[in-house]
Amino acid sequence: METFKYSLNLKALLVLLCFSSTTAFANNQEEFCQGFAMGYKTAYGNNNIILPICPIAPITPIGSTPYQEGLKEGAKQGAAAKN
Repeated sequence: METFKYSLNLKALLVLLCFSSTTAFANNQEEFCQGFAMGYKTAYGNNNIILPICPIAPITPIGSTPYQEGLKEGAKQGAAAKN
């Protein structure tokens, strides 16, 4: 009976961990895409463009934010698309 209670607590903890990491990923992805859009428009030089699909956000380095990483990636892709 003790093993059963332990496995239920472990399963509940695992579900909670998965849910929280999914929520954190969604927030990071949203911030990354906002930065990507701004960087792409700035580098391309035109606000009236159709944006490409935002790529999946990479792991954010220490000292940076998902928005800053999206800004860099968007600027890189916008400059490449302009040429």
